[in-house]
Amino acid sequence: MKNDRPLLDQVLYTKPGKSWKGEKIYFHGDDYFRDVLAAIRKSKKTVEIETYIYEPGRLGDQMAAALLSAHQRGVQVRLLVDGIGSPEFLDHYGPRLEKAGLQFRIYRSWPTFFSSIIHRFQLIRPLRSLQYALAVWNSGKHRDHRKQYIVDGDKIWIGSFNVSDWHSDRIKGKSVWRDTGIGLRGVKSLVFRLAFHAAWEDPWPHHFAHMYRHSLIKWLMKDVEGSPIRMTVGRKLRRLFRKELLARINSAKSRVWVLTPYFVPTGPLLRALVRSARRGCDVRVILPGHSDVPVVSWTSKVFYPALLKAGCRIFEFQKRVLHAKTLFIDPWVLVGSSNLDYRSLKKDLEVNVIPREKKSLQALERQFKKDLLNCKESSIVELEKRPFWGRFLSAIFFHFRYWF
Repeated sequence: MKNDRPLLDQVLYTKPGKSWKGEKIYFHGDDYFRDVLAAIRKSKKTVEIETYIYEPGRLGDQMAAALLSAHQRGVQVRLLVDGIGSPEFLDHYGPRLEKAGLQFRIYRSWPTFFSSIIHRFQLIRPLRSLQYALAVWNSGKHRDHRKQYIVDGDKIWIGSFNVSDWHSDRIKGKSVWRDTGIGLRGVKSLVFRLAFHAAWEDPWPHHFAHMYRHSLIKWLMKDVEGSPIRMTVGRKLRRLFRKELLARINSAKSRVWVLTPYFVPTGPLLRALVRSARRGCDVRVILPGHSDVPVVSWTSKVFYPALLKAGCRIFEFQKRVLHAKTLFIDPWVLVGSSNLDYRSLKKDLEVNVIPREKKSLQALERQFKKDLLNCKESSIVELEKRPFWGRFLSAIFFHFRYWF
C-alpha cells in the first residue's frame, strides 16, 4: 500500500464514466452478507472492508473466519473498523487476527488520542499544547461511518449494513433492524478503493493531510454532478454534497421522500424541506419510532412542528429499529451510509451511490411504500399531547445536537 502509485495514477488520469456494470438492492441482512461472504470465500486478489461497527457475535465470527481463510490462501486482506463504533473489536478479534498476520486497523482510536496528548504536552508551552489538543480533539470527532465491502476491486457492497448480529434476520428474528444496501458488480471506478486506502493510511493524530486523501478529492471534484458516486472526504466534498442536496430539494417538483434513522437537519436543509412542502411537493419523512440512539430520536422531534405545519408528512417506523438510509428527490435516488444529520453532513466519512437500473429504482420505491404500512403518522395534535418532561428533554438535547 505504501507504493501504490499505479492506483493513484489510474484514478487521477481516468475521466469519470460508467462506474459499474450491474447492481442489486438488498433489504435483508442475511441476503446481503450471504453474497458478501460468498465473494470473500471466492476472492483471488484483494479483500478490503471498511465498517463503522464490527461487533462480536455470530456474524462477526463468520466474517472473521472468511477473512482468515482468504488470507491463508494468499489473498491480500485489509480490515478497517472505526475506533468509536467498534469498541469491543480489538479485545475480541484482535489477538486472533494478529496471530494469523491479517492486517487490520482501528480508525482514530481514542486511546491513541489520549496518549498523543500526554506525550506532546509541554509545561513550558501550555498554550501551544492546548491548541494541539483542541485540534486533535476536533479531528477525532470525524468518524469513519462508511460500510463498504470491496472484493477483488470489482465487486462492492455498500449501504447501512454493519458487521453486527442486529442486521441478521436469522439471528435476531423479528427484532432485526430494517436496513438497505446495494451490491455493485463489474465495478470500473477505482474511487471506492482509493477512499478505503485514504482512510487506511490516515495518520491521525500526527498529521491531517495525506497523498491518498488529496488524490481522492482531486478526482471526485472532476465531475460531481455526472458521477453516480457520492464519497464525502474532506470539507470541500461535504460542502458540495450539502449544496447538491439543497439544490435538488429546492428545485423538486413532485416528491421528496426521506428514509433515515437519524434526523437532525441543518438549518438550510430544514428550510428547504419546508419550502418544498409549501410548493406542493409530496414531502414524506420516515423516522424510527424505536431508535438505537434515543437521544437523537428525542432531538428529531424538535423539528416536527415546523415540518408538519408546512405540510410535510412524518411517519414513525414501528415494531423494530429503522436503520436504512434512502433519499428520493423526483426521479433521483440516493442509497448509502449517510444520515440526514449534522455528523453525516459535516463530520463523518460516508459513501453513497445513485442507482441507475430501473429495477433498482422500482425496488427502492416499493420498499418505501411498504415501510409506510408499518408506520404511525405523526400529527400536530399528538405533539401537543406530549408530556412536559418529553418536550423539555427534546429541547435540552437539541442544544447539544452537534455533539452526537
